[in-house]
Amino acid sequence: MAVPLNRDQIRAALAQNDPSLSMYLDLETGTVVRVDETDSSPDMEALRNEVMEKYGDRFRYISGGNSAADDAAVSSWLEGEGL
Repeated sequence: MAVPLNRDQIRAALAQNDPSLSMYLDLETGTVVRVDETDSSPDMEALRNEVMEKYGDRFRYISGGNSAADDAAVSSWLEGEGL
């Protein structure tokens, strides 16, 4: 059974405009994971490494920059990812 995806978090990730943040959908939990590219703490490095190791299988990148992201944008992104 597929996990329910948090469409509100996906919409917010599509709308975010901070270039220091990378957003990924975690397919195991249905939630969005936020990676702060300027944070070099051990915890953030561990998260970044996990995302990169499991990218494609577990994590999918969500490109931001669509400040007008709505439910249609979420549906379009999900379709583009084959979800």
